[in-house]
Amino acid sequence: MSSVKRLHFMDIIKRQYLFKLKAYHNIIGSLFIFHIVALLLSFIGQSSTIFIEHVSITEHIHSSDIIISFSLLWIFIASIYVTNRASKQMMFHFITNKWTNHLSNGLFMIILSVFGTITSIFLGLAYRLVVVLYYGIDQIFTYDSLSVTQVLITLFVAFLYHLLVFSFGYVVGEIIQLHRSFVFLVPMLLFGILILVTNVFNDPYMFTFYIKESSLLLFSFKVFGSIFLFWLIAIFAGSRLEVYQS
Repeated sequence: MSSVKRLHFMDIIKRQYLFKLKAYHNIIGSLFIFHIVALLLSFIGQSSTIFIEHVSITEHIHSSDIIISFSLLWIFIASIYVTNRASKQMMFHFITNKWTNHLSNGLFMIILSVFGTITSIFLGLAYRLVVVLYYGIDQIFTYDSLSVTQVLITLFVAFLYHLLVFSFGYVVGEIIQLHRSFVFLVPMLLFGILILVTNVFNDPYMFTFYIKESSLLLFSFKVFGSIFLFWLIAIFAGSRLEVYQS
């Protein structure tokens, strides 16, 4: 009997997950718009000019970091979208509870993170190649080469950042759904905490806590620990909302 219930439980999660892949196809498609905007901004780059004995030297700096940044912005917006009231009402057609809904959202998070990571990293590599071909190798002063190992590490780190940002947005979205006033209160609270932490530590510690970590193992522990905490809060907040059952 328990095995039948377990299969039924997993089948519900699978159905919800597949349904969300189809229903949220616009979210996946919107990533290409974010990539296009990021590419345009990346091609603009940064430039600075210095003068040495009546000779001007103009330096152009190109980086693919903005592509990753826009991908993280995309997945944050996606996490908020998944938790809005319209998305929850779509689950009305399923035999669902808070656990199946959260688990299917977790699977959806992993797929979005994989998709965002792969597209943004390899688009960044293609952008670096285009820059080299456009300027010519003799016009490039410094170039950060990447080995296969470095590319794999970059993929793993970017994937963790996508999971982290989605989880943070997910808990923010769940909290906002508790009351309409939270739409304004939560951003104000987060902004206030950021200012307070920056003034106390003289550093935006909430970001440098992850960014400045040099150990990949410790970084992974920090990210997975934060993800676990975010999802616990999201589940608790979600339990206060109305759960559709049939």
